[in-house]
Amino acid sequence: MEYKIIDLVFPILVHFLALQLTGILGIGDAAFQTMLAAVITMPLFFWLYRKDQNLWRKEKRKITWIQWIIVIVAAAGLNILFSALMSFLVSDYGITSESQDALLSSRMLFQILGMGIAVPVTEELIFRGLVYRKLERYVSVKKAVLLGAAIFAVYHGNLLQILFAFPMGIILNLLYHRYEDLRVPVLFHAVSNLMAVLLTAI
Repeated sequence: MEYKIIDLVFPILVHFLALQLTGILGIGDAAFQTMLAAVITMPLFFWLYRKDQNLWRKEKRKITWIQWIIVIVAAAGLNILFSALMSFLVSDYGITSESQDALLSSRMLFQILGMGIAVPVTEELIFRGLVYRKLERYVSVKKAVLLGAAIFAVYHGNLLQILFAFPMGIILNLLYHRYEDLRVPVLFHAVSNLMAVLLTAI
């Protein structure tokens, strides 16, 4: 049991420490700080993911170009919906997120490269490729989907992002479970993040 917990917590802890390290360096731009932590840790997580794949190989499902388009449209549409709900919570209930505001007020280049590319890849390696994949072996799929989403949400660290990240985590877990292809949740995550950047910019 202890080994299972350590196995789940290790990648999350490594990424958390990388974020703290980039914070200690005094990097002022939040998106650049997040991007740097993602880039630094990405090779380790990719290696762990490939190692785990070799031990527990599953066959990927073939994905048609229509399904790729559906993933993109669904990610954009759901982000618009979630963004509207978050705006409602901010305006009517005063729930705010300083970290979210800091990310979306960073330089646009770092928002695109960080939130749109580096962060989705690294977070999906962690939370789908490593954490969720291991949870599937320890508990039922339903419990793995919900527990994995809860871990993903809590890691974001504040109420506003938790409310957004939990349903997003469920969707990402289900996508990975269905296709066994990490590119699918990565694409969904990236499009969703980029849509948030776009909606803030316009």
